[in-house]
Amino acid sequence: SLDWGGGLAIGRWEGVAVGGAPPRVVRLDLRDRGLTGSIPRTLRRLRLDEVRLAGNALTGCVPSAFGDARGDALYLGLPWCLRYDRLDATGEVAVAGGWAVLDGSGEVLATWEGLRSEAATLRVHQTDAGGTSWASEFGAVSEGDLFEWRKASDCWVRYRVAGAPMRPAAGSGRWEFPVEWRAYAATGADCTGAVGVATVLSADEAAPTVVSTAEIASPVRQGPFLIAPMGWEGEIERATRHPKPASAGPSGASASGQRRAITDYIADSVEEVRTLFPYWSDPMLPADWSFAKARQDPTGVNGPPDGYCAVYHDGEGYLGVEICAGYMEHRPHYEPVWWRDGAEVYELFTLDGAPAFVAYSPPGPAHDRLLSIRVYVFDGVSGVMYSVVGYDPILCGADTAAAIAIARSLLPPAGAP
Repeated sequence: SLDWGGGLAIGRWEGVAVGGAPPRVVRLDLRDRGLTGSIPRTLRRLRLDEVRLAGNALTGCVPSAFGDARGDALYLGLPWCLRYDRLDATGEVAVAGGWAVLDGSGEVLATWEGLRSEAATLRVHQTDAGGTSWASEFGAVSEGDLFEWRKASDCWVRYRVAGAPMRPAAGSGRWEFPVEWRAYAATGADCTGAVGVATVLSADEAAPTVVSTAEIASPVRQGPFLIAPMGWEGEIERATRHPKPASAGPSGASASGQRRAITDYIADSVEEVRTLFPYWSDPMLPADWSFAKARQDPTGVNGPPDGYCAVYHDGEGYLGVEICAGYMEHRPHYEPVWWRDGAEVYELFTLDGAPAFVAYSPPGPAHDRLLSIRVYVFDGVSGVMYSVVGYDPILCGADTAAAIAIARSLLPPAGAP
């Protein structure tokens, strides 16, 4: 009976309220609507500020993501979805509500730090702690899907399923998923050291694919990138050094035997850049755009010291975009959020399998249509970070599609050395 038609803006759907920048669904009020059945998987992905569902004949379970929202989710008389409360130190996971994460050697990971860095296999019982069986949903999981294991809003790990799940042997009820960590938050007081055997984790088998600074209250890391909300004054994960492998070849202008100067080294042609600077990649730009110049700053102040920054002009000769590429020696790369009043947001996401983030000005009262869109993407095979900074109007403001397409064109083809 709900009028949630495709022709209506989501903010006009019955019982739905939209807010924030960028806009998202923030409130769901469906009280006394005569609803039956279970809450759909698509709604379980919502991170709501308020949810009210009383007065309906709902069955199934309540999404764990609703637990932090105001409203009546706690009082619906239904179990929480995907709630696991029995860490099995043996790895057998033979009872309902049981879980374990194992490293590549098959050892159970017993620390939070291990869960955020070494995971190879996620084992869960198909029946959660509330007695709900997830066999049918687990059977639909495939490579590339995301799982999120959350203890609190500032303590969670998001895993990417890295292969086909292993269905349980007869009578075992235990599912296995090959996984790799994709993102995490780790600033909670109980999010370090040993994982207690009685730790309760709420799982989300349809975790959001994007993390936005508009929605986080503590720093979040995705791959080598680290972002924090505006005004964060707490601890930040320290970067560690990842020296460039010798197999990657010499650095910068020294590749041609020239001494690297303290000032920028300038190249005026693509051919010269390809000869002098490592990690060159041809971007996909509008046909009438042209290469202007490239530079390298050995000091690292105005660009990657082990790479280049190239400037391209648009068809009328104006500054269009700056593209940089260089080996990321220190990881994670921390990007502080400077812009205030909602004029800019940062979003962590995955671009063709590679960790990435984009900064842009979302629609709303503080929207700045002239604000440069910035995209950063990391190629884990080479250790190179590519960045795109827009100056042309099509690369500013809120529409990130063109800037992301340029960043995508910089990545080497899958399987390339």
